[in-house]
Amino acid sequence: MSDEEEDYMSDKFLAGLQDVRPSLVHNRGRKRQIEVESKKEELKKRQRETAASSGNIDNVRLQQSLNKPIPADNKGFQLLAKMGYKAGSGLGKTSDARTEPVGITIKSGRGGLGREAAVAELALKRQEIRRAHLLSRAGIESGEEVSTEAYRRRATHKAEERKLQYDIKRCQQTCESLDLKSAITEPDLDFFWPPKPKEEDESQSDVDDPEVEVPAKEEQYNPSEQLELLTGYLRTAYCFCYWCGTHYDDAEDLGSNCPGLTRDEH
Repeated sequence: MSDEEEDYMSDKFLAGLQDVRPSLVHNRGRKRQIEVESKKEELKKRQRETAASSGNIDNVRLQQSLNKPIPADNKGFQLLAKMGYKAGSGLGKTSDARTEPVGITIKSGRGGLGREAAVAELALKRQEIRRAHLLSRAGIESGEEVSTEAYRRRATHKAEERKLQYDIKRCQQTCESLDLKSAITEPDLDFFWPPKPKEEDESQSDVDDPEVEVPAKEEQYNPSEQLELLTGYLRTAYCFCYWCGTHYDDAEDLGSNCPGLTRDEH
C-alpha cells in the first residue's frame, strides 16, 4: 500500500462523523451537552402542547361566561339600569338594537388575523370550482337546472345524438358504396360520404398557390337534416330504404312495401 492511500482500518473515516447518541459518546462534556439539548427540545414541545390546550380551555370558559346573563348586582348592569336600560331590551336608542354582546374568541394559533377568513374563502372557491368541473363533465351549464328530471332529459338527448351520429355514419357508408358501384367518383354533398383525412401536402400547396380557387363553403346542416337528406337521396337515387335495410326493385315497389320515411314509421 502506498503512502498516499488511506488505510481503511484507521479512524480517519470516523473523524468527520458526528455521533449524537449519548450512550456512545465517551466525552463527558459532549454527553452532557447532548442531554441538555434533548431536555430543552422536550420542554419546548410540552410548552407548545400546554399553550394549545390552555387556549382551548380559556376559549371554552369565555364562551360559557358570555352565555350567562349579567347579574343584577353587577356594577355595569346597575349603571345601565340608571340610564333606563331594561334586561332583554336592545343596547342603544332604538328598540331593535343589538340585544347580545359582540362575540369574542381567543386566538390560540400563530396565523395572521385574516388567515381563517382567507382559508374559508379559499375552501368555498375550491368547492365552487369542483362543482363547475363536475357539471361540465356531465354536460350541464352553470346556470342550467340541476334535478333528476333535467338529468333524465339530458341523458335522453345525448342518447338520441349518439344514435343519430351512428345512423349518419351508416348512411354515408351505404351512399358511398352505391355511388361507387354507379361509377360516381364525387358525392353530391360532402357529408354524403364518410369524411376522409386530407393530405397535408395538398392542403399546403393549395394555400401557397394563389391561382387555386378556394371552393365556396357548403351550407351547414344539423345532424337531423343531414340524415333526412341522406335517406331521401338513397330512396330517390337507388330505391334503397335505410330503415328497412332493403334495396327495392323500383319506386313502385318502394312505395308499396316501405312503411314510411322515418324511423318512427318503421
